[in-house]
Amino acid sequence: MKFFKKALASVLSLSMVFSVSMIGTNVKTEKVKAAATSNSKLVWSDEFNGSSLDTSKWGYETGGGGWGNNEYQYYTNRKDNVYVSGGQLHIKAKKESYGGRNYTSGRINTAGKFTMTHGYVEARIALPSCQGIWPAFWMLGSNIGSVGWPRCGEIDIMEAINAEARTYSTCHWDNNGHAEYGQNMGLNNRTGYHTYAVQWDSNYIRGFCDGNKYYEMYIGGGAGNTEEFQRPFYLLLNVAVCGNWPGFSIDEGALPQEMKVDYVRVYQENPNFSSSAGSSVDKNTGSSNSGSSNSGSSNSGSSNTSTPASGMGMKYNNGSSATAYVNSCKWADIHYSVNGGGQQNVRMTQSGSKATYNVGGLSNGASVSYWFTYADSNGAAHDTAKYTYKHSSGSSSSSSSSSSSSSSSSSSSSSSSSVNTKSGDVYIYQDANYGGRSASLGVGNYTLASLQNKGFKNDDLSSIKVPWGYKVIMYADDNYKGSTKIVYADTSYVGNDWNDKVSSIKVQKAQYKIVNRHSGLCLDVSGGSKDNGANIQQWNDNGSNAQKWTVNFNKGDSTYVLVNVGSGKAMDMGGWSKDNGGNCIQWDNNNTDNQRWYITSIDAGYSFLINKYSNKGLDVANWSTAAGGNVHQWDYKANANQQWKFVRVN
Repeated sequence: MKFFKKALASVLSLSMVFSVSMIGTNVKTEKVKAAATSNSKLVWSDEFNGSSLDTSKWGYETGGGGWGNNEYQYYTNRKDNVYVSGGQLHIKAKKESYGGRNYTSGRINTAGKFTMTHGYVEARIALPSCQGIWPAFWMLGSNIGSVGWPRCGEIDIMEAINAEARTYSTCHWDNNGHAEYGQNMGLNNRTGYHTYAVQWDSNYIRGFCDGNKYYEMYIGGGAGNTEEFQRPFYLLLNVAVCGNWPGFSIDEGALPQEMKVDYVRVYQENPNFSSSAGSSVDKNTGSSNSGSSNSGSSNSGSSNTSTPASGMGMKYNNGSSATAYVNSCKWADIHYSVNGGGQQNVRMTQSGSKATYNVGGLSNGASVSYWFTYADSNGAAHDTAKYTYKHSSGSSSSSSSSSSSSSSSSSSSSSSSSVNTKSGDVYIYQDANYGGRSASLGVGNYTLASLQNKGFKNDDLSSIKVPWGYKVIMYADDNYKGSTKIVYADTSYVGNDWNDKVSSIKVQKAQYKIVNRHSGLCLDVSGGSKDNGANIQQWNDNGSNAQKWTVNFNKGDSTYVLVNVGSGKAMDMGGWSKDNGGNCIQWDNNNTDNQRWYITSIDAGYSFLINKYSNKGLDVANWSTAAGGNVHQWDYKANANQQWKFVRVN
């Protein structure tokens, strides 16, 4: 709750009596799991894949003034406080003088851009933790401007305060004055990623953490004057500093603190939402959401069948392509993947009442999984079930008996044996600003045939997303020939000289030297050893492989494993030590917690490295500036000998 202090006495007691009595005597409780139902559709999401906050989905709230809770921070719209990087949203609270306040932070919402009534809302979040910090993921009634708080209603999906090992879920409403009901749940390792969710329908609001239900409130029929919860709400994310609830003591030595958000997703069974945001694709499930207001959809056909509904399907094209078609429609999209590769999402070519699209780069026996989104002759939107098409390059075959259109075939200049269908963390896009059809690429080499297999040609690529830790080489010609361009970061437009000209691609890991801020020396494997247990030290920059490192990102907890190029082994806290002075060594890369590091950027390109297992910082012993100075772990102090810069070397 963000406007007044937590009423943890009479108001809370009264609302708990109301809620428990309603649930316990008049309503049969249900066992529910934390998930969208089988009938739900993804109606809105932000996967935070870009390089900046998507302002078509989120707006900033700025200013100081205490925000009704005597909070200390000033909310800004600066990248210092709110930014998107590495596939996550970061909201950072900092100690700095700004706007008459001594701290800054960020607060964003979807007001005026997306609202919804009832559904399943989920976010995957890593929380900050220190005295005086107050992160939240919550919802407010969209009529707050006209009726005020608490009559607008509030649903707190997740709140946490100070360094408590627990999370809270609370509802607030007007019942002849402010009423609230909340519960909390113990939470281990709150700085790691956890999934926070709410299931909200006309009868219940239920809160979840990592799939465990710990909150339930009955709202059926407006019981207890809860009519607020049958109206549209919008989403908010913020990190406050101090206030009536967490108190007014802040551990300044622990700042800055960040809340990291991997994704936010909203599902509904009968879509009832309003959004001005464009369509999006879920990077993990491939689900599409239209972003159009109140446009429900209905299923046709059966899942896992090779016979689509009449008037749609795929047809062999006497070569390495097939035509997808939908008859009697006003527009249609096809969503497909080839041989289990990344999902492609393409607007089809409309000709009269028929929509078509050629899927190229298909070899004999290729499996194409696909489904259509289309508007019928009355303009009503529909989604089909998923179908499977088996391609034959020798004789005509179709997954539907209905009529089809003929289209020219597209062929590849590379042999099918060169086709790489691997998917991964790099995304290529047909249009600038990450629009149009897309495909994901893993580490490896992709010929023109490989790109065609993913729905691309040599005149299709206009933008690309390259997460930190990767290097992408684009080639003008097939088979890695012709002129080249190297990309290390998200690029919304590849430039006039490369737009629609890429014919082959190599995806590699970027290599870095890691330089200590205090000494200016590089993180180094002693003697260039390839042995388990070899010591990690600092040394003069000599450009050797013993000083080159790659980074492997762990999506599950937002940590990184640092792998030495010379040895292929990971930087490791020896003996699973949790002690100050525990020695840093290299060991076989087994991705264990003592090899996982949180990397938090600060200023001037420097970062802190915090070991997940020990929760201590990577530190140069005794503030050494000498070559051979030992690297170990120590309590995180934010000192210069604990600050490291990743400098790309390839």
